[in-house]
Amino acid sequence: MARYRIHAGTDIACVGIWDAGLPATKRSIGGKALEASAARGEVLVIDTSADGSYILQIHVDEPFVPAPGQRFDTVGNELGLHLGSGTALAGGCEDFRNPRPQITSAEDRLHVEPSWYRVRVHLNQTEDPEEEQRAHEEASRALSSEELTRYGRLGKALRRGWLIAVLSAAAVMASVCFLAGPVLGGLGALVTVAAGWAVLRLKRGDYDALHLRYQRALDAAYPPDIVLELHRAPGPLPGGTVALEGPHAS
Repeated sequence: MARYRIHAGTDIACVGIWDAGLPATKRSIGGKALEASAARGEVLVIDTSADGSYILQIHVDEPFVPAPGQRFDTVGNELGLHLGSGTALAGGCEDFRNPRPQITSAEDRLHVEPSWYRVRVHLNQTEDPEEEQRAHEEASRALSSEELTRYGRLGKALRRGWLIAVLSAAAVMASVCFLAGPVLGGLGALVTVAAGWAVLRLKRGDYDALHLRYQRALDAAYPPDIVLELHRAPGPLPGGTVALEGPHAS
């Protein structure tokens, strides 16, 4: 049993999951050809009806149970998906067997047992106006009170430091250009920026480490937009396409 969380983007209003071991084609697959691949169980296609980014949560051989207060509807029918190589790829369907993938990356891969899978798709229907505030509260718990204070202080210091460095460089360049010409003005600006960069770099490392922990916790605190529930099954199984605006079952 395993669970994965993937940020999937699409520019063709279509996300999905497929076997990463399938050979690349000469050009990207879309339209009727994509539907035919889906029907054969090579890819599970989800028509989102809109371009954008979607948080996908994938459950492999484990049931999906929404958290308290969340509402998910099952979309479409249960479909078959063949993941014979043991490595799946989830993301925008424009990268399905595309020789030049643009949206997916190595981070969008997941490892499974080579098999056919029965897949159910669940769509988040939760309406929570306080979702963003609650996510930030949850992310704040990933840092200690001292770390959270330092994180806020370093963020303000970095923003202020960049502003001061830019303004100082502009002032030095303007004054030196006026008195000694553009060459010395440029050198003065470079020295000012270099000094400011050295100071900011010392703070940046600590800030980045704290920001990474906070951001990971923040991402995890947001509920997924779409959940895929995969269960191993003997195949072959009929595949197909799911439309998020299609018939839903609670």
